[in-house]
Amino acid sequence: MSSIGTSLLRRSIVVKETLIHKADPRTKFIFFLWISIFAYIFYDYVLTVIFLIGIMILALIGKVLKRILLSVAVIVLPWIALGVPILSVLFPWNSTLIYKLEIFGWQIPFYYEGLAWGLTWPLRIGVCITSALLFYLTTNPASLIALLFKFKLPFRFIYAFAAATQLIPLLVDEAGTIYQAQLSRGLRTDVGIIKRIWNFLILIIPLTLSSLTKVQIRAIALESRGFSAPVIKTCLYDIKFKKIDYIFFIGMIITTLILIYVYIVYGFSPIVHLKQYFIAG
Repeated sequence: MSSIGTSLLRRSIVVKETLIHKADPRTKFIFFLWISIFAYIFYDYVLTVIFLIGIMILALIGKVLKRILLSVAVIVLPWIALGVPILSVLFPWNSTLIYKLEIFGWQIPFYYEGLAWGLTWPLRIGVCITSALLFYLTTNPASLIALLFKFKLPFRFIYAFAAATQLIPLLVDEAGTIYQAQLSRGLRTDVGIIKRIWNFLILIIPLTLSSLTKVQIRAIALESRGFSAPVIKTCLYDIKFKKIDYIFFIGMIITTLILIYVYIVYGFSPIVHLKQYFIAG
């Protein structure tokens, strides 16, 4: 597995004492929904970039900026690099010509509408991913489970979610350990595709057996503490709104009013009205 892929799977909660960490998980979850909805309401790459910068500032305050930037670089930038050249030429609603590129005597036109779509959609996805990562990376596991209790989700679902968030980074670490152990036993990596598949089986079989053993031990431990007992479950950790949460809500309300004004006065895509100036520039 590549180092970038491994790093992404190792995304785990960062324990810090920042303002973002102190915020209630409900506030951060509402912020994730709020900014994702507005990113999709406005068809505008400039506003979407502003949303993305706002999330990055919060990530910087929460000391998780580096982790979030890596995800954006891996997921969003390749989409932009692939989508912009294709849509600028082949987008069905292209009408505003920006530039004509001559290649081997062929005139290839680039249009504004395709360029805007090629930028806007990956950036929208980037806003959703980064705001979700901001919520996940800065929320204590106990607070996260308490939040799911507040939503009155089934207890088994809550446990499955909590276990998955804990086990994935552990499995990635264990896969790395098994890989290093197999290398020390003479595992060759400079081989063809068939041998690579065989090498994958050599890694996945001990990882699967180890995971099954851990699941069995965990199941015994849970049952010994009455996990399946037919009683009403309670949560030891309670979550409450604090001063930082109210500041968050006030900021979202003010921004919502501004965006409503922009939507009513300028439309759902206000910056796109400046495209003539953009092209002229």
